[in-house]
Amino acid sequence: MPRKSPDPAVSVDQAIKELLQIRPPDTLAFLLPEVVAARGRPVSWQFHNVQVRKKDLSRKGYVMDLNIEFHFDSGPGLLLILAEHWSTARSMDLLRTAQYFLDLKGRFPEHEIVPVALITEIDDHEVPDRLVARALDEEILSFRTHVVQLSRTRAEAWVDVSNLVAQTFLMAMSGALPRLQRLHRVIRYFQTHDEPETQLLFPLLTQVGRFTNEENNMTYKYLTQLPKPKFMVMLEEDAKAAGLEQGIVQGMEKGKLASKLEDARKLVEHGVSWEIITSATGMRPEDLEAK
Repeated sequence: MPRKSPDPAVSVDQAIKELLQIRPPDTLAFLLPEVVAARGRPVSWQFHNVQVRKKDLSRKGYVMDLNIEFHFDSGPGLLLILAEHWSTARSMDLLRTAQYFLDLKGRFPEHEIVPVALITEIDDHEVPDRLVARALDEEILSFRTHVVQLSRTRAEAWVDVSNLVAQTFLMAMSGALPRLQRLHRVIRYFQTHDEPETQLLFPLLTQVGRFTNEENNMTYKYLTQLPKPKFMVMLEEDAKAAGLEQGIVQGMEKGKLASKLEDARKLVEHGVSWEIITSATGMRPEDLEAK
């Protein structure tokens, strides 16, 4: 099913939901690897436009806007729900997840439905995954969600796996793998991706992974490892063809300035802050506006 192009100027929560829709098989493999191990990769999938009515219209987030139905060569279809992305373990609301699940079960009674809670917090905290309600000394409701917690996901298991979702979250995972090695792996992986995906996901992984200044500088180096702008090549060739030392010097100076401006534009497109851009290139917002 076609989907709209990702918008790089969205919130972290919305960017994560966009990420999970870019490559649904990667999403399934990361969130529920046991399903892929048992049934193989899905042969098809689709997004259902279903929403749960808000309980409180003054509060945000009471609408389930992401669920993916997967089909396999054998066995029943699987409706995978991301009931909500939780930035912290403390913010997780099992009652709300149960509400989403019951609403979907009523709409799709014949489907397998797996509620999944994705928690992107780096710090490790206990996360309750079960809700039990009792009345008159009887258990009247027992609900459990599948929890995927980055702080307890081992980076070693995903560092060499070609999975877009895993690579985007790699810097926030646990394990003994050094952060520098993870960053090198992430950079190598994203060098194979097309520009629209990089524009959306690179700012996301820097925020989820809590990049340091040094790591941000490394991302700058990655973002500028792109082909030299055509106009810069033309300037250098013109200066060389003139055969005049002054022309060569002027051409090189223009080329350097043009290169810095082009680097600054690329960094802006990738969501890098102007503080980092100015520190790395010397360019300021007004320099781009002047051009």
